[in-house]
Amino acid sequence: MNQTIAIDGPAGAGKSTIAKRVSNMLGYHYVDTGAMYRTLALALLRAGISEKDEEAVKKILVSTEVRVRYEDSVQHMILNGEDVTHLLRKEEVGDMASRSSALAPVREKLLDLQQQLAESMPVVMDGRDIGTVVVPDALLKIYLTASVAVRAQRRYKELVEKGETPVLPNIEADIRERDERDMNRPIAPLRQAEDAYLVDSSDLTIEEVCDRIIRLFYGALGITIAENAGFCFGVRRAVRMLEESIENGEKPIRTLGPIIHNETVVRSMEEKGVITLKDGASLPTDGKGTVVIRSHGVGPDVSEKLRGMGYQVVDATCPFVQKIHEIVRRESKAGRLIILIGDPAHPENIGTLAWAEGPCISIASAEEAKAMKLPKDARICVVAQTTFDREKFKELVEIIGEKEYDMLVLNTICHATDMRQTEAAALADSVDMMLVVGSRSSSNTQKLYDICKGRCACTSYIQSLDDLVTITFRSDSRVGITAGASTPNNIIQEVAGYVRRAKF
Repeated sequence: MNQTIAIDGPAGAGKSTIAKRVSNMLGYHYVDTGAMYRTLALALLRAGISEKDEEAVKKILVSTEVRVRYEDSVQHMILNGEDVTHLLRKEEVGDMASRSSALAPVREKLLDLQQQLAESMPVVMDGRDIGTVVVPDALLKIYLTASVAVRAQRRYKELVEKGETPVLPNIEADIRERDERDMNRPIAPLRQAEDAYLVDSSDLTIEEVCDRIIRLFYGALGITIAENAGFCFGVRRAVRMLEESIENGEKPIRTLGPIIHNETVVRSMEEKGVITLKDGASLPTDGKGTVVIRSHGVGPDVSEKLRGMGYQVVDATCPFVQKIHEIVRRESKAGRLIILIGDPAHPENIGTLAWAEGPCISIASAEEAKAMKLPKDARICVVAQTTFDREKFKELVEIIGEKEYDMLVLNTICHATDMRQTEAAALADSVDMMLVVGSRSSSNTQKLYDICKGRCACTSYIQSLDDLVTITFRSDSRVGITAGASTPNNIIQEVAGYVRRAKF
């Protein structure tokens, strides 16, 4: 099956950077067609031939040999037996390439080479006319662009880093002139293919652009990765804060329990010297080093105790969890009994209940809600574990509401969890198979699995690639992938990659 990814776009849009990154992520070969045109441009410059003298260009092309060689998956351009890769980024070479690439003899000489590469192996290829001329049948076509101002700023920064003293207005003028030339040349002009996806990188990071393209690629193969799969804001923040402590050279670094519920991430951190304290484990009394409070949070007495012992404390509690802490403290102080809907053994809930300044209970099932008996005049405040199932939360609130207490309900399920669950439900409705990726110890991943299983009978819980071995994937099956809030993106991509290879 043709799995070529074609990326077109104007100069300075980041095509080469993105194409290289995407090819690495997929294990594909990257074909830099711009380097091919620059190679012929270099040949013309060395021969002192102007692109305006088309007869002279035709003559020299007959005796010019251009080959592509890959070394450790890196493309090298060979001109008449010489590796000229290191010479191709010079400004004069790029300028000549833009002018000479409009010539029919130049394009004809390289077209066969480009098409042979696309037919011989899975590739990501970028240029000006890849999706329109070179591989019009590419599986995925991307038109990558960015505003002139952004592209000029990127080029300016690149030249400054090389020690040059560029003039920004001049760079902008050059880019506009090149765009005009590329878009209006008579042969293979730069344009967006009708079936290409437009991706504007002006306000996106490299990682965001790559992620968007990867998702589009898998979508073209019938593999849909949920937009909100993987690390949520709180988890990403906690991991970043721990990594910053490591980078700052703080030693020893301990976390109160696993920083997040993902064994791969925890093991990676431990390899960097982080000590993961098991629940209930005691800290040394010397107060040396840093203690990181994980995203699930702790009670106020824990933080105070740590600081009193002399430890440097890094509080990585998720802001959404901190919000519940404040609600529980405020409402319990106002005389309301706190009812926390969620798993009473979950570390988030253990920490949350510790913020109550009065009576509090935790329930997780309809049976517990029905069995709950409080005085008729009870004043209660109902909150939820941030990762609790929203539909189940509504069910339990309705049951408690029938008891006619003075009830204040605050839905504290975080927005990211709500979006992830809603999206997973919709995706499970639209596919033949559903894969839910994450650790068995992750509460929110388990809830995603339950939601998907209720909508798609062929739903599997995936903790590692080993769990995929027993599953048969048909080429025509539509596969959906979602993941818990503690699942790193690279694991999601590994699962998607496995499915791609298994399907085709």
